[in-house]
Amino acid sequence: YAEDIRIRHIAQSAAVSESECLRCFRALIGSTPNRYLNQYRLRRAGQLLRGTELKVAEIAEACGFREMSYFARAFRLAYGVAPSEYRRYGDRSPEPGA
Repeated sequence: YAEDIRIRHIAQSAAVSESECLRCFRALIGSTPNRYLNQYRLRRAGQLLRGTELKVAEIAEACGFREMSYFARAFRLAYGVAPSEYRRYGDRSPEPGA
C-alpha cells in the first residue's frame, strides 16, 4: 500500500484487462481501486498516528502519500481533523467520515 500502485498493475496480476479489473473491483468491493487504496492508506495513517511517535510527514510517506499537503487535505476530509489534532485526541480520535 505504500508503493505506487496502478490499475494496470492490478489488472496484470489478475491477467485481465484494465476495464475488466475496474468492473470486477467495483462489483466485489463497491469502490474503485484508487479510492479503496486511498481509504486504506488513511486508515493506516490513523493507526500510526495513534500508536507511534513517528512524525506526521514520516507517517504520510510510509503510507504512500508523496505530498504532505495532499495527505493533510485527504486526512482532514476523511477524519474531520488535521493529522496532528487526530494524534492529540488519542483514544478519543474520530473515525473516518465522522
